[in-house]
Amino acid sequence: MWWLLALAPARADEPPLEAAHLPMPRQISVYDGLPSNRINALAEDRQGYLWIATRDGLARYDGVGYRIWRADDGLGGNHIWTVFVDDRDRVWIGTNNAGLAMLDPQRRSFVHYNRDTHPQIGSNDVWSVAQTPDGAIWFGTSDGGLHRLDDSGTIRRFMPDADDPRSLPSPAVTWLRVDREGVLWVGTYNGAARWTGNGFDRLLQDLGPNPAVNALVPDRAGDMWIGTSTAAYVYRNRNGAIEPAPWRDPVLDHPPLGMLVEDRQGAHWLDTRSGLAIERGGVVYDVPLYSNTSRGLVRPSWSAALEDREGGLWFGSTETGLWHLPANWRNFTVLRRQLDDPASSGNAFVHSVTSARDGGLWLVGTGGVLDWLDPGKARIEHRLTRVCGDRLPYVAREMRDRSVWIGCHGSLTRYVPATGEIRRWHADDPVDPSPAGIVIQIAEEPDGSVWVGAADALQLRSPGGALRRLVVAGGPEGFPANNALQQMSRGPDGALWLATSGGLLMWNAGERRFEPVPGGPHWQVFVFGFAPDDTVWVGGNGVLVSYRWTGAELIAERTVDARQGLPAVAPGGLVADDLGVVWMTTPRGLVRYDPGRDRLRVYSVLDGLPSQQFSDYQFEPSARGFIGVGTADGLLLFHPRHVQVSERAPTLSIESVSVRRGEATIALAADAPIVLRHEDRDLRVAARLLSFTDAHAHRYRYRLEGYDPEWVEVGSNGERLFPSLGHGDYVLEVQARTADLDWTPAQRLRFVVQEPWWRTTWARLAWVLSALLLLALVAHQYRARLKRRHAWQLAEEKRELAEQASLAKTRFLATLGHEVRTPMTGVLGMSELLASTDLDARQRGHVESIRRAGEHLLRLVNDALDLAKIEADRLELDEQPFDLHALIRETVEFCRPLAQQRGLAFDSNIADGVPRWVQGDVGRVRQILLNLLGNAVKFTERGSVTLKAEPRRPSGVCLTVRDTGPGLNEEQKQRLFRRFEQADGARTSTRYGGSGLGLAISQELAAAMGGRIEIDSTPGAGTSFLVELPLRAVRAVRAPAGASVERAVRADRLALLLVEDDATIAEVVAGLLEGQGHRVVHVAHGLAALSEIAAQSFDAALLDLDLPGIDGLTLAQLMRQKGFARPLIAVTARADGEAEAATQQAGFDAFLRKPVTGAMLAEVLRVAQQANNRSPEDPASS
Repeated sequence: MWWLLALAPARADEPPLEAAHLPMPRQISVYDGLPSNRINALAEDRQGYLWIATRDGLARYDGVGYRIWRADDGLGGNHIWTVFVDDRDRVWIGTNNAGLAMLDPQRRSFVHYNRDTHPQIGSNDVWSVAQTPDGAIWFGTSDGGLHRLDDSGTIRRFMPDADDPRSLPSPAVTWLRVDREGVLWVGTYNGAARWTGNGFDRLLQDLGPNPAVNALVPDRAGDMWIGTSTAAYVYRNRNGAIEPAPWRDPVLDHPPLGMLVEDRQGAHWLDTRSGLAIERGGVVYDVPLYSNTSRGLVRPSWSAALEDREGGLWFGSTETGLWHLPANWRNFTVLRRQLDDPASSGNAFVHSVTSARDGGLWLVGTGGVLDWLDPGKARIEHRLTRVCGDRLPYVAREMRDRSVWIGCHGSLTRYVPATGEIRRWHADDPVDPSPAGIVIQIAEEPDGSVWVGAADALQLRSPGGALRRLVVAGGPEGFPANNALQQMSRGPDGALWLATSGGLLMWNAGERRFEPVPGGPHWQVFVFGFAPDDTVWVGGNGVLVSYRWTGAELIAERTVDARQGLPAVAPGGLVADDLGVVWMTTPRGLVRYDPGRDRLRVYSVLDGLPSQQFSDYQFEPSARGFIGVGTADGLLLFHPRHVQVSERAPTLSIESVSVRRGEATIALAADAPIVLRHEDRDLRVAARLLSFTDAHAHRYRYRLEGYDPEWVEVGSNGERLFPSLGHGDYVLEVQARTADLDWTPAQRLRFVVQEPWWRTTWARLAWVLSALLLLALVAHQYRARLKRRHAWQLAEEKRELAEQASLAKTRFLATLGHEVRTPMTGVLGMSELLASTDLDARQRGHVESIRRAGEHLLRLVNDALDLAKIEADRLELDEQPFDLHALIRETVEFCRPLAQQRGLAFDSNIADGVPRWVQGDVGRVRQILLNLLGNAVKFTERGSVTLKAEPRRPSGVCLTVRDTGPGLNEEQKQRLFRRFEQADGARTSTRYGGSGLGLAISQELAAAMGGRIEIDSTPGAGTSFLVELPLRAVRAVRAPAGASVERAVRADRLALLLVEDDATIAEVVAGLLEGQGHRVVHVAHGLAALSEIAAQSFDAALLDLDLPGIDGLTLAQLMRQKGFARPLIAVTARADGEAEAATQQAGFDAFLRKPVTGAMLAEVLRVAQQANNRSPEDPASS
């Protein structure tokens, strides 16, 4: 403790304005975010950022976090030797092997100077950087000499010259500094030198085997301190003399190794072999350094030191990281118990601090020792050990008679310092026992009586200690039960006041009981105190209230809470100093509240407090105003007048502005106009208050004009995010609250959000032009629409007329077919009946001519009906397995006689690979072949007609009909497949006859089956028709289509009912059936048919559909209802496609279209009878 004595005032009668101050630098290491514990250099920029050169990158520290640049960030290397900030706020970085780098003032990009970019540089190992008043940058290297870089980018190199004594002393330049007069100093491995403008004045070259300069530090007097590995020297500017440093290491008694920094108080901080020392007033004191990482005292090797703009001190070491003393480190002194120092405190944790009448302070605590402290000299005397025997003391109080009362656990001690007299009372004493619990409060009455308080009981004792009164909780004295005692002290009225969980109580001496203080709080009171102006301060959980005592009651005047920054915790102790400033201990730190300025400050360990775990017992200032408070890490001692409150607002910097543009994050310069695009999002603004005084307590708030109605607080991170903003001009204000709870002046950031392109002036003009063009286009489109509408209406009218015409044509053809088929049935049937009689050759020829004419007429009608079906898209194919070879032979046999009659050769050929059985509509295939073969025979006058069948790939058949007729030219081929067209038009029709529908219908039939017909013809060389049909090959069936009529005729003789209103048709059909041996009963209408089936049984019934009265469909339903289960066969002249489907729904078993032949009747009777026989529900045949 001897060094503390030297810090006391020189004369005892000086006012107690200073307490002993013990510096306690705080270590900052990689555990706090530092990139490396090996620090090489420090610098501060214009804004107040601290730049740190480390072995693993360049760090910028703002008091809260670090921004780190490494090789991957463009620095070039990770091992940084030095960092320097010039007068243009550029950051110069010297690296181990990447040369010199310059970071621009916007902190965006690096400019590199190395042997690759500037070959005149001697080495890439840059150790030091400085700037002279002319703006030139000087940098020294490890073995490449000294370099000067001017504003033009020219580099001049300086190297030692053995023949020039004014040259550089060594190529290894360790330090560069510029003194107060602007002179450049150079430290080398061979002493120091001063640049004169045209050479170097060499210094300290006679230091023996190791003249290397390790530090160059100018002081405020203009002297230059030169550090070496053995001792420190000082160059006196007034006379040019070089002297050894005048001080010595206070621990090892060795010369200091260098002077690190001279602070603004004039104290010199020294690099010593024992670590760190401070010189003040000619006396040097050792500064112990406690490392949290090493968990003990360390002795760092110093590489750099710096005093920041606030007065904080920074020390960089080569192995233990960074050490920091905040600017307000002199505010507080900590007195710790040192086991190896008998003069240190006897208590590691001081419980109670109370004033002594001689100006000192009484201390008791965990060591069981009663100490007396002279706060002005920080001198401690151990007055009494084992104050309470084996029990711990918790509270002490000096009385008017200068006796000291000490409260313990279950005991009470009275000590008289003047005589050494000691008196003890215990809880189990039979006479005047002490309270059984912990004595936590002691107070004195005006008559010298002593109040002793425990949590649930109070005692009033005489000045000598005799027990006069016992007050227990819940007793008649008004001390409520379950109402714990927190503090006890005399109030402004002289009566005893109590702070309890139920509010403030006061002792009514007349009534001899405790009563609530009038006007006082009724919530839990932890502490209270009195200011010199009789203001009563009361502290509760997160609240501090001031009252004015009127002499009869308390009147509340002011409330301090979280709005002013008061922590929402329970306080432990409270005092008001002689200026009325309130000091209160809390778990969050030491609270200082200045009511005159309504200013609150919370001091924490970052402000130099040893700990924030304060004693819960009473403390009070000394007679000279010193305040001592016990903590878990020593006694906190300070004088309120010495606690410096910063009057200078630190710099508020907008650290970064960024925005998301697409998928990239774009950094923006806060000091340049900011223009955001409409599609930009996530505008992020980060601000930082550049103060290292309890930086974690800083708070930030933002307000965007026209957007935020009030300030928006963002806490301690200082960032505000705007997801999206509309277009316009914006002004963003940001403020920061300092550790003293003062808001800084607002920083304003202006930026513009551009309009979307579609809202710009050019876009609006484009919109107008587009609108005009759109109107013109709409008008044009409207007119075009009217034209289209008129055209559509005309087309619709034409379509409706065409549909009506087509429908009329279809109806006409259907009617024509019906009307033609009915008489044709008589013509063909009669000719067939006539042919079956005995006729001579002449008569038989006449009959055959009638039959052929009738069949030709029938084909014409069928073609017309097929055409109508095709046009109506109602053509249906009846696909069944059939024998293709048999069909070809049958067709050939049918056409061969016609060819032979015309003297033509007729040949056919079925190639290998043509499937025999195929799936398809045999009737339509036959129709196509007959049409093509018939045309070939008809139009060929000489030569031959050939039918050839070949397989089609991948499936089907190709049928080729070739003739040696006249052939066709291109024009004729184009018209050939048109309806009602022939090769030579009317001339062909006149010469050969025909309707001109055959080929058109054949083409449509081939297309309906998925095939096609192609023609190959040359005039005079004949014509070839190629028919491709994708007929799928199938297995053979029993009863192939196209079987002969003879197989269809049954040997059975059937009883048949014929219902036909036309007598001629009836005669023909009955004749054909009777010719086959059947018995036929003919009736002309439906009623007669119902009578016949009721009178006799029939094997089948043939019904015309168009009957008078009851039509055939209705008749069939009635017959089925009457129980007729035999086959019903529809015989009709209807040509529409719905007729057959209607007969099936009405219950018919078979369908025949007129005209009919005997073969057709025989086949339909056979099929109907077979179907009837397979049905188990039908009765047996008659």
